[in-house]
Amino acid sequence: MDGRPRPFIRMLIACLFFFVATTLYLLLPRYWHDIPEIIKHLLLVFSAIMCIHIMEYTFFWWEIFGHMKNIIQETLQPTNHLINENKNSLEKFLHTTNQLIGKAAACGLIDIYNSRKGVKRDVYDSIKNAKKRLWLLGIAHSEIIPFEELIFSFNEKISDGIDGKILLLDAHHTQVVFRTFMESPPSEIARIINTDRSKIPAFEPFFHQGIYSDFAHACDMLRNYPKVRDTARFYVHTPNCWLIIIDDTAYFQPYSSGKDPDRLRANAVSGSHMPVFKFHLLSDATPFKILEDHFLKLWMTSNIDLFHVEARIADHDRILKDIFNNHSWLFKQLYGILKLSKDKNNTIFDRRKFPRLSWKWDPLPSLHFFLEESKKTITITGICDYSREGLSLQTDNISGLGVGQIIRLQGTAPAAPYEANYVIDHFLKILCFTIVRITNELLPFIGVQAICNGNEKNTPK
Repeated sequence: MDGRPRPFIRMLIACLFFFVATTLYLLLPRYWHDIPEIIKHLLLVFSAIMCIHIMEYTFFWWEIFGHMKNIIQETLQPTNHLINENKNSLEKFLHTTNQLIGKAAACGLIDIYNSRKGVKRDVYDSIKNAKKRLWLLGIAHSEIIPFEELIFSFNEKISDGIDGKILLLDAHHTQVVFRTFMESPPSEIARIINTDRSKIPAFEPFFHQGIYSDFAHACDMLRNYPKVRDTARFYVHTPNCWLIIIDDTAYFQPYSSGKDPDRLRANAVSGSHMPVFKFHLLSDATPFKILEDHFLKLWMTSNIDLFHVEARIADHDRILKDIFNNHSWLFKQLYGILKLSKDKNNTIFDRRKFPRLSWKWDPLPSLHFFLEESKKTITITGICDYSREGLSLQTDNISGLGVGQIIRLQGTAPAAPYEANYVIDHFLKILCFTIVRITNELLPFIGVQAICNGNEKNTPK
């Protein structure tokens, strides 16, 4: 590194020498009356030389600062241009952000977590510091924050006199089977539906699905903690949220039937991956009060505890058999939709223009149809299902029938039930149909579609 003084230091030295020389030039004649004239001239010349050096260094630094100013201006010019161009967008963003923060604060929302995994540590700390109440609501509290980790702290807290309540889902209901289908691959749904329950099966696949297994595990845990067992009830309502209320703080996560196909396994549960919202009790905010009221209504209307659940577990084979006997048509239709509702890119799409329901009423209405060309009359022996514009009809004789033929429906709508009367009356008013499908199986049936506005080339529904 160069050992010579830097320009700024040299300027300071020149200033010092100039000050000293000027001072001596002015003061020496007062105290040294016989001072030689040559010394005075030398001091004057030295002062002038230092002054020239100071002026030189001053102009030098003036040039330096001028160049630095230009460089800074050139550097900041794109930034200023960018800021000016995006000024409106930035102001709008900041305004929206401030509004969002203000609205969140007004409703008592104090934090948002990406998923249940992110809130785990906060929940454990809040339970540890709970003073007056600890309420748990979930299907079985099995995902991310498992029941076996909660129940020990819960047991300690209720031993200290805290208000403890646990609400779990009773797994012996239709909505549980429905949710199991939503979270299972089609092959597993088919195995559950096709199990022969005319007698107790050697292996019941439904009892080995995630929801039922978690339910059974939660019951086992309750048996091991008598104090906790007395604070637990089982609800039969459709599960719609995961909720933990600790003192004046609520952790709320809405349930859904959706899941990210790129991140989750085919049979993974979908309830634990939505954001978790943390609400605090405020006098003028309603979300916490709504969640509190939601829990209390479920608690008051749930009349099943572990004693009743154990009785249902002892009879679960019969209960499941009754569920499938009463709703087999719904489960089969659900299976068909879930099986065929994805394309090659694994994207869900709806193949139907109009939803279709199975026919469920007896006796069968008096119906028949005849071919418009040949006037041949064919008796209808059964109705499989129907939509707004189509019917699937059973018949003993399909000879002479072909896709594209026009038929006319005739008959009488049943007087009761009113739902069946409305459906048949709807199709009798349409009157004219085209055959879109013929199946020659053990029970032959044909699919017909209404001809609307004289258009006979509608796509089958």
